[in-house]
Amino acid sequence: MQTRGNKLLLGFLVFSLLILVVSIFYREDRSVGLSDEKVKKENPSTGLGEEKVEKKNPPAGLSEDLLKMNPDAMIDHLLGDTKAEKKKEISLESYDLKVEIATHWKLPGRLEEISGLAMTINNRLLAHDDEEGIIHEIDYRNGVIVKTFQLSDMKHPVNDDFEGIATVNDLVYLVTSSGRIYECSRGADGESVLYNIYSTGVGRDCEIEGLAYDASQRVLLLMCKNARREDLKEHLVIYHWSIDVKQLNEDAHIVIPVIEFTRHIDEKEFQPSGIEKHPVSGNYFVVAARQRAIAEVTPGGQVVGAKPFPDQLHRQPEGITFAEDGALIIADEGVGRKARLTLYPVSEDQ
Repeated sequence: MQTRGNKLLLGFLVFSLLILVVSIFYREDRSVGLSDEKVKKENPSTGLGEEKVEKKNPPAGLSEDLLKMNPDAMIDHLLGDTKAEKKKEISLESYDLKVEIATHWKLPGRLEEISGLAMTINNRLLAHDDEEGIIHEIDYRNGVIVKTFQLSDMKHPVNDDFEGIATVNDLVYLVTSSGRIYECSRGADGESVLYNIYSTGVGRDCEIEGLAYDASQRVLLLMCKNARREDLKEHLVIYHWSIDVKQLNEDAHIVIPVIEFTRHIDEKEFQPSGIEKHPVSGNYFVVAARQRAIAEVTPGGQVVGAKPFPDQLHRQPEGITFAEDGALIIADEGVGRKARLTLYPVSEDQ
Protein backbone atom coordinates (compact mmCIF):
# COMPACT_ATOMS: atom_id res chain seq x y z
CA MET A 1 0.00 0.00 0.00
CA GLN A 2 2.83 2.35 0.80
CA THR A 3 4.41 1.74 -2.61
CA ARG A 4 1.07 2.38 -4.30
CA GLY A 5 0.67 5.63 -2.33
CA ASN A 6 4.14 6.76 -3.28
CA LYS A 7 3.42 6.13 -6.96
CA LEU A 8 0.15 8.10 -6.79
CA LEU A 9 1.94 11.02 -5.09
CA LEU A 10 4.70 10.97 -7.70
CA GLY A 11 2.05 10.72 -10.43
CA PHE A 12 0.26 13.78 -9.04
CA LEU A 13 3.52 15.75 -9.02
CA VAL A 14 4.29 14.68 -12.60
CA PHE A 15 0.80 15.70 -13.78
CA SER A 16 1.14 19.07 -11.99
CA LEU A 17 4.39 19.69 -13.84
CA LEU A 18 2.79 18.72 -17.15
CA ILE A 19 -0.14 21.08 -16.55
CA LEU A 20 2.28 23.91 -15.80
CA VAL A 21 4.26 23.24 -19.00
CA VAL A 22 1.10 22.99 -21.12
CA SER A 23 -0.33 26.22 -19.65
CA ILE A 24 2.88 28.11 -20.43
CA PHE A 25 2.85 26.68 -23.96
CA TYR A 26 -0.82 27.67 -24.39
CA ARG A 27 -0.28 31.26 -23.17
CA GLU A 28 2.64 31.73 -25.54
CA ASP A 29 0.60 30.46 -28.49
CA ARG A 30 -2.48 32.43 -27.40
CA SER A 31 -0.69 35.74 -28.02
CA VAL A 32 0.08 34.58 -31.55
CA GLY A 33 -3.46 33.31 -31.99
CA LEU A 34 -5.01 36.79 -31.37
CA SER A 35 -3.39 38.22 -34.50
CA ASP A 36 -4.36 35.11 -36.42
CA GLU A 37 -7.98 35.65 -35.35
CA LYS A 38 -8.05 39.10 -37.01
CA VAL A 39 -6.79 37.59 -40.25
CA LYS A 40 -9.51 34.98 -40.16
CA LYS A 41 -12.22 37.59 -39.68
CA GLU A 42 -10.94 39.68 -42.58
CA ASN A 43 -10.47 36.67 -44.80
CA PRO A 44 -12.89 33.89 -43.70
CA SER A 45 -12.06 31.64 -46.65
CA THR A 46 -8.42 31.55 -45.64
CA GLY A 47 -9.33 30.83 -42.03
CA LEU A 48 -11.21 27.66 -42.99
CA GLY A 49 -8.12 26.18 -44.52
CA GLU A 50 -5.88 27.26 -41.69
CA GLU A 51 -8.15 25.85 -39.01
CA LYS A 52 -7.14 22.33 -40.00
CA VAL A 53 -3.47 23.24 -39.86
CA GLU A 54 -3.79 25.16 -36.57
CA LYS A 55 -4.05 21.97 -34.47
CA LYS A 56 -1.60 22.49 -31.62
CA ASN A 57 1.13 19.95 -30.99
CA PRO A 58 2.04 19.03 -27.39
CA PRO A 59 5.16 20.69 -25.92
CA ALA A 60 8.48 19.35 -27.16
CA GLY A 61 9.35 16.02 -25.59
CA LEU A 62 5.74 15.29 -24.51
CA SER A 63 3.90 12.95 -26.85
CA GLU A 64 0.12 12.61 -26.96
CA ASP A 65 0.50 8.99 -25.86
CA LEU A 66 2.42 10.12 -22.79
CA LEU A 67 -0.26 12.70 -21.89
CA LYS A 68 -2.95 9.98 -22.12
CA MET A 69 -1.08 7.54 -19.84
CA ASN A 70 -2.39 6.70 -16.37
CA PRO A 71 -0.10 7.68 -13.45
CA ASP A 72 1.44 4.20 -13.04
CA ALA A 73 2.23 3.85 -16.73
CA MET A 74 3.62 7.38 -16.89
CA ILE A 75 5.89 6.76 -13.91
CA ASP A 76 7.14 3.50 -15.43
CA HIS A 77 7.81 5.33 -18.70
CA LEU A 78 9.63 8.28 -17.13
CA LEU A 79 11.65 6.03 -14.84
CA GLY A 80 12.44 3.52 -17.57
CA ASP A 81 16.05 4.68 -17.94
CA THR A 82 16.58 4.39 -14.20
CA LYS A 83 15.21 0.85 -14.17
CA ALA A 84 17.49 -0.04 -17.09
CA GLU A 85 20.46 1.25 -15.13
CA LYS A 86 19.49 -0.89 -12.13
CA LYS A 87 19.51 -3.97 -14.34
CA LYS A 88 23.15 -3.22 -15.18
CA GLU A 89 24.28 -3.26 -11.55
CA ILE A 90 26.92 -5.88 -10.83
CA SER A 91 27.70 -7.44 -7.48
CA LEU A 92 29.54 -10.50 -6.22
CA GLU A 93 26.38 -12.51 -6.87
CA SER A 94 26.71 -11.60 -10.57
CA TYR A 95 29.64 -14.02 -10.85
CA ASP A 96 28.99 -17.75 -10.98
CA LEU A 97 32.17 -19.19 -9.48
CA LYS A 98 31.99 -22.61 -11.08
CA VAL A 99 34.68 -24.61 -12.89
CA GLU A 100 32.53 -25.11 -15.98
CA ILE A 101 31.90 -21.36 -16.26
CA ALA A 102 35.50 -20.22 -15.85
CA THR A 103 38.26 -19.79 -18.42
CA HIS A 104 41.73 -20.48 -17.06
CA TRP A 105 45.28 -20.38 -18.36
CA LYS A 106 48.50 -21.87 -17.07
CA LEU A 107 51.12 -19.12 -17.10
CA PRO A 108 54.81 -19.33 -18.12
CA GLY A 109 57.32 -20.47 -15.48
CA ARG A 110 58.70 -16.98 -14.84
CA LEU A 111 55.28 -16.03 -13.43
CA GLU A 112 55.22 -18.84 -10.85
CA GLU A 113 55.18 -16.28 -8.02
CA ILE A 114 52.67 -13.93 -9.62
CA SER A 115 51.24 -11.61 -6.98
CA GLY A 116 49.08 -8.61 -7.89
CA LEU A 117 47.02 -7.71 -10.97
CA ALA A 118 45.93 -4.35 -12.41
CA MET A 119 44.13 -3.22 -15.55
CA THR A 120 45.30 -0.15 -17.49
CA ILE A 121 42.98 2.50 -18.92
CA ASN A 122 43.25 0.85 -22.35
CA ASN A 123 42.30 -2.59 -20.97
CA ARG A 124 45.76 -4.14 -20.76
CA LEU A 125 46.49 -6.53 -17.92
CA LEU A 126 49.61 -5.98 -15.79
CA ALA A 127 51.03 -8.42 -13.24
CA HIS A 128 54.07 -8.22 -11.00
CA ASP A 129 56.58 -10.60 -9.49
CA ASP A 130 56.67 -11.18 -5.75
CA GLU A 131 60.31 -10.33 -5.02
CA GLU A 132 61.60 -8.28 -7.96
CA GLY A 133 60.34 -5.09 -9.58
CA ILE A 134 59.44 -6.85 -12.82
CA ILE A 135 56.10 -6.08 -14.46
CA HIS A 136 54.54 -8.27 -17.13
CA GLU A 137 51.77 -7.39 -19.55
CA ILE A 138 49.60 -10.48 -20.13
CA ASP A 139 47.01 -11.05 -22.80
CA TYR A 140 44.27 -12.39 -20.55
CA ARG A 141 42.45 -13.88 -23.55
CA ASN A 142 45.14 -16.53 -24.02
CA GLY A 143 47.57 -16.26 -21.08
CA VAL A 144 50.50 -15.11 -23.25
CA ILE A 145 53.06 -12.57 -22.00
CA VAL A 146 53.01 -9.56 -24.33
CA LYS A 147 55.90 -7.61 -22.84
CA THR A 148 58.01 -7.24 -19.72
CA PHE A 149 59.69 -4.19 -18.18
CA GLN A 150 61.42 -3.57 -14.86
CA LEU A 151 61.95 -0.90 -12.25
CA SER A 152 65.67 -0.18 -12.20
CA ASP A 153 68.17 2.66 -12.06
CA MET A 154 70.92 0.23 -13.00
CA LYS A 155 71.11 -3.03 -14.93
CA HIS A 156 69.26 -5.26 -12.48
CA PRO A 157 65.66 -4.81 -11.26
CA VAL A 158 65.01 -3.48 -7.78
CA ASN A 159 64.49 -6.13 -5.10
CA ASP A 160 61.73 -5.81 -2.51
CA ASP A 161 58.74 -7.67 -1.08
CA PHE A 162 56.11 -6.48 -3.55
CA GLU A 163 52.49 -7.20 -2.58
CA GLY A 164 50.24 -5.21 -4.90
CA ILE A 165 49.97 -3.20 -8.13
CA ALA A 166 47.69 -0.42 -9.39
CA THR A 167 47.59 1.90 -12.39
CA VAL A 168 46.67 5.58 -12.60
CA ASN A 169 46.55 6.74 -16.22
CA ASP A 170 50.05 5.99 -17.56
CA LEU A 171 51.63 5.54 -14.14
CA VAL A 172 52.17 2.23 -12.38
CA TYR A 173 52.29 1.84 -8.60
CA LEU A 174 53.67 -1.06 -6.59
CA VAL A 175 53.39 -1.48 -2.82
CA THR A 176 55.58 -3.54 -0.49
CA SER A 177 54.62 -5.41 2.65
CA SER A 178 56.10 -2.58 4.73
CA GLY A 179 53.97 0.03 2.94
CA ARG A 180 56.58 1.57 0.62
CA ILE A 181 55.06 2.77 -2.66
CA TYR A 182 57.01 2.63 -5.92
CA GLU A 183 55.86 4.88 -8.77
CA CYS A 184 56.98 4.52 -12.40
CA SER A 185 55.83 4.94 -15.99
CA ARG A 186 54.84 2.01 -18.17
CA GLY A 187 57.86 0.79 -20.10
CA ALA A 188 58.41 -0.83 -23.47
CA ASP A 189 59.32 -4.49 -23.75
CA GLY A 190 62.70 -5.12 -22.13
CA GLU A 191 63.00 -1.54 -20.87
CA SER A 192 64.32 -0.48 -17.47
CA VAL A 193 62.34 2.45 -16.06
CA LEU A 194 63.28 4.91 -13.33
CA TYR A 195 61.02 5.17 -10.30
CA ASN A 196 60.10 7.21 -7.23
CA ILE A 197 59.68 5.79 -3.73
CA TYR A 198 57.27 7.09 -1.09
CA SER A 199 57.17 6.05 2.54
CA THR A 200 53.62 5.75 3.92
CA GLY A 201 54.43 4.87 7.53
CA VAL A 202 51.75 2.15 7.71
CA GLY A 203 54.39 -0.56 8.16
CA ARG A 204 54.47 0.30 11.87
CA ASP A 205 50.83 -0.75 12.21
CA CYS A 206 50.27 -3.37 9.53
CA GLU A 207 51.76 -5.79 7.06
CA ILE A 208 50.38 -4.64 3.70
CA GLU A 209 49.15 -7.03 1.05
CA GLY A 210 47.06 -5.59 -1.78
CA LEU A 211 46.86 -2.32 -3.69
CA ALA A 212 44.10 -0.69 -5.76
CA TYR A 213 43.15 2.72 -7.10
CA ASP A 214 39.89 4.52 -6.26
CA ALA A 215 39.52 7.24 -8.90
CA SER A 216 36.48 8.78 -7.20
CA GLN A 217 38.64 9.72 -4.21
CA ARG A 218 41.99 9.89 -6.06
CA VAL A 219 43.56 7.56 -3.51
CA LEU A 220 45.48 4.31 -3.52
CA LEU A 221 43.95 1.65 -1.28
CA LEU A 222 46.55 -0.14 0.85
CA MET A 223 45.13 -3.25 2.46
CA CYS A 224 46.41 -4.63 5.74
CA LYS A 225 46.92 -8.39 6.00
CA ASN A 226 48.33 -8.71 9.52
CA ALA A 227 47.83 -5.97 12.12
CA ARG A 228 50.73 -5.13 14.43
CA ARG A 229 48.71 -2.80 16.63
CA GLU A 230 46.66 -4.52 19.32
CA ASP A 231 43.51 -2.45 18.66
CA LEU A 232 43.57 -3.41 14.96
CA LYS A 233 43.87 -7.15 15.42
CA GLU A 234 40.92 -9.22 14.23
CA HIS A 235 40.14 -6.40 11.80
CA LEU A 236 40.70 -5.82 8.10
CA VAL A 237 42.12 -2.33 7.54
CA ILE A 238 42.23 -0.38 4.27
CA TYR A 239 44.38 2.77 4.23
CA HIS A 240 43.94 5.70 1.83
CA TRP A 241 47.04 7.27 0.24
CA SER A 242 46.49 10.45 -1.79
CA ILE A 243 48.11 10.44 -5.23
CA ASP A 244 47.91 14.26 -5.29
CA VAL A 245 49.74 15.12 -2.08
CA LYS A 246 51.68 11.83 -1.94
CA GLN A 247 50.83 11.05 1.64
CA LEU A 248 48.51 9.01 3.82
CA ASN A 249 45.05 10.37 4.62
CA GLU A 250 45.32 9.83 8.36
CA ASP A 251 41.59 9.87 9.20
CA ALA A 252 40.27 8.13 6.10
CA HIS A 253 41.12 4.45 6.63
CA ILE A 254 38.47 1.75 6.81
CA VAL A 255 38.40 -0.73 9.71
CA ILE A 256 36.18 -3.83 9.37
CA PRO A 257 35.87 -6.64 11.95
CA VAL A 258 37.01 -9.94 10.41
CA ILE A 259 33.84 -11.61 11.69
CA GLU A 260 31.91 -9.59 9.08
CA PHE A 261 33.70 -11.71 6.45
CA THR A 262 33.85 -15.08 8.18
CA ARG A 263 30.12 -15.18 8.92
CA HIS A 264 29.53 -15.52 5.15
CA ILE A 265 31.94 -18.46 4.71
CA ASP A 266 32.81 -21.58 6.68
CA GLU A 267 36.10 -20.18 8.00
CA LYS A 268 37.44 -18.78 11.26
CA GLU A 269 39.75 -16.26 9.57
CA PHE A 270 39.81 -14.06 6.49
CA GLN A 271 43.35 -13.10 5.48
CA PRO A 272 43.27 -10.76 2.47
CA SER A 273 45.75 -11.02 -0.38
CA GLY A 274 44.35 -8.73 -3.10
CA ILE A 275 41.91 -5.87 -3.58
CA GLU A 276 40.33 -4.11 -6.56
CA LYS A 277 37.58 -1.54 -7.07
CA HIS A 278 34.78 -2.74 -9.33
CA PRO A 279 34.47 -0.48 -12.42
CA VAL A 280 30.63 -0.60 -12.38
CA SER A 281 29.45 -0.83 -8.77
CA GLY A 282 32.36 1.08 -7.23
CA ASN A 283 32.57 -1.49 -4.42
CA TYR A 284 35.81 -3.14 -3.37
CA PHE A 285 36.39 -6.83 -4.10
CA VAL A 286 38.84 -8.58 -1.79
CA VAL A 287 40.40 -12.03 -2.21
CA ALA A 288 41.84 -14.14 0.61
CA ALA A 289 44.57 -16.61 -0.41
CA ARG A 290 44.49 -19.02 2.52
CA GLN A 291 40.71 -19.19 2.67
CA ARG A 292 40.42 -19.28 -1.14
CA ALA A 293 37.53 -16.86 -0.91
CA ILE A 294 36.34 -13.53 -2.27
CA ALA A 295 34.30 -10.76 -0.61
CA GLU A 296 32.59 -7.53 -1.65
CA VAL A 297 32.87 -4.40 0.51
CA THR A 298 31.34 -0.95 0.06
CA PRO A 299 33.67 2.09 0.24
CA GLY A 300 31.99 2.80 3.59
CA GLY A 301 33.18 -0.53 5.00
CA GLN A 302 30.01 -2.65 4.82
CA VAL A 303 30.60 -6.28 3.83
CA VAL A 304 28.01 -7.07 1.14
CA GLY A 305 28.86 -10.75 0.89
CA ALA A 306 31.58 -13.38 0.58
CA LYS A 307 31.89 -16.85 -0.96
CA PRO A 308 34.57 -19.46 -1.69
CA PHE A 309 36.33 -20.20 -4.96
CA PRO A 310 36.31 -23.73 -6.42
CA ASP A 311 39.32 -25.60 -5.03
CA GLN A 312 40.02 -27.22 -8.41
CA LEU A 313 41.07 -23.89 -9.93
CA HIS A 314 42.55 -21.94 -7.04
CA ARG A 315 45.55 -23.00 -4.99
CA GLN A 316 46.48 -19.54 -3.73
CA PRO A 317 44.52 -16.55 -5.14
CA GLU A 318 46.77 -13.50 -4.85
CA GLY A 319 45.71 -10.99 -7.51
CA ILE A 320 42.38 -9.61 -8.64
CA THR A 321 41.17 -7.18 -11.30
CA PHE A 322 38.34 -6.72 -13.83
CA ALA A 323 38.30 -6.69 -17.63
CA GLU A 324 36.55 -4.03 -19.69
CA ASP A 325 33.43 -6.21 -20.03
CA GLY A 326 33.26 -6.74 -16.27
CA ALA A 327 34.84 -10.21 -16.24
CA LEU A 328 36.48 -11.09 -12.93
CA ILE A 329 40.17 -12.01 -13.30
CA ILE A 330 42.05 -13.91 -10.58
CA ALA A 331 45.76 -14.78 -10.41
CA ASP A 332 46.99 -17.77 -8.38
CA GLU A 333 50.59 -18.40 -7.41
CA GLY A 334 52.02 -21.68 -8.67
CA VAL A 335 52.83 -23.15 -5.23
CA GLY A 336 55.40 -25.47 -6.80
CA ARG A 337 53.50 -25.72 -10.08
CA LYS A 338 52.54 -23.28 -12.84
CA ALA A 339 50.69 -20.12 -11.84
CA ARG A 340 47.18 -19.68 -13.18
CA LEU A 341 44.99 -16.91 -14.53
CA THR A 342 41.23 -17.50 -14.20
CA LEU A 343 38.38 -15.50 -15.74
CA TYR A 344 34.76 -15.52 -14.56
CA PRO A 345 32.32 -13.72 -16.88
CA VAL A 346 29.39 -11.67 -15.63
CA SER A 347 26.27 -13.83 -15.48
CA GLU A 348 24.05 -13.58 -18.56
CA ASP A 349 21.16 -12.63 -16.29
CA GLN A 350 22.80 -9.26 -15.67
